Amino acid sequence: MEQRVEPVCSPQLLDPAREELGRGAVDWAIRLGRDVAARAVLNFPEFGSGAPQLATLRLGTESAAIIAMLGIDRGDGETPEITEDAVRAIQDWVHRGIPLHIIWAAMRQGHSWLAEGYMRACVESVPIAAQPDQLQLTSEVLFNFVNRFSAAVGREYGEEHERWIMSTVAARDEVVRSILDGKIPDTTDAENILHYTLSHRQHIGVVLWADTVEGASGSALHTSAMALLHAVGAEQTLLVPHGRHSMHGWGNSVRPFIGQGTDSPAMLAAGVRAAVGTSHDGVDGFARTHEEAAASKRVTEILPGISEPIVDFPSVHLLTLLAQDREKATYFVRAELSDLAGDDAQHSELRKTAIAYLRHRRSPLAAAQELFVVRNTVAYRLKRVEDLLGHSLDERTLETWAALVLKESLVCDASAPRERN
Repeated sequence: MEQRVEPVCSPQLLDPAREELGRGAVDWAIRLGRDVAARAVLNFPEFGSGAPQLATLRLGTESAAIIAMLGIDRGDGETPEITEDAVRAIQDWVHRGIPLHIIWAAMRQGHSWLAEGYMRACVESVPIAAQPDQLQLTSEVLFNFVNRFSAAVGREYGEEHERWIMSTVAARDEVVRSILDGKIPDTTDAENILHYTLSHRQHIGVVLWADTVEGASGSALHTSAMALLHAVGAEQTLLVPHGRHSMHGWGNSVRPFIGQGTDSPAMLAAGVRAAVGTSHDGVDGFARTHEEAAASKRVTEILPGISEPIVDFPSVHLLTLLAQDREKATYFVRAELSDLAGDDAQHSELRKTAIAYLRHRRSPLAAAQELFVVRNTVAYRLKRVEDLLGHSLDERTLETWAALVLKESLVCDASAPRERN
């Protein structure tokens, strides 16, 4: 028996559907919608691959799967062309700047996956004699629904986009985008719109995002961003929502920032993570610190082993350069570490010993003190490391160090809870 998938759609859609179709049938449609969304994020990375972004995409795919089932059950009878859940997803995509042509392309591909799921179910569940008629009906229902759904999406997207560009938030967002693109025409006008001083100030940028669906509320992101920026010593703050599940923020000061304030992750709301840039001066510094924060966030997506609630740019600077392509980074690790790249606890222990040894300038004593083991244990482990590598740690030291650091960041123990101080 397949495990039940928790729905993301509202009771306004689910309850009547369950009453008409039965709970088991609706649960099947929910699983199909989840599977279509999971395939879509692999083919259309613009939607984002985090849990909250996937949940938003499921608002559309889950709605489509359920409405299609209602249409099939009714013999291509009247069904809604779009749901409030799907509208919520469209609003998020507009605010995040996902183009309509990407959404439509995803819908076309999603239609084929929905059809594949329903056709397969028809073959498995319907008597052979009735299959031709049922397959024909299913094909017609899906075709008609997707045509009406596409038109509704285009209409809702246009209306939301019009509301968005007329809003104050959009005006601030446009100014920020211009600054980040290096196209700001007038600093004074920008400061008046943002209510934030750009010139002759030190700036520090942060990017916050919901690590779980539960942490997706705008208030949680806002509260966490303010707490973080005040902790680093910001005198003025600027927050710009980036869709429903992330937020970009800046803080400035007339004095240099002292420390990063990233050693207190408890200031973040549950389910929220943050990336922090380093401080830079002036308008160019405003853009540069944001680029650093954004790069720090990207590296956490590429390297799941980086699981700290707050990630500051200096701690991952090297990794942002090494891991721009996860596939190439994984290949590099395997090529450099050879048999040392195993994923079990023993190999991990050996790699950590090698990292400590190299970090302490090849001092077995210093590595032993860091690892709380005796020096002979370090010596034994280092011998095993070199056996697995196939060469001495004195050879290809830079490449070996980079591969060791990358490997530890690529590995993610999903069962281990994230600690907060």
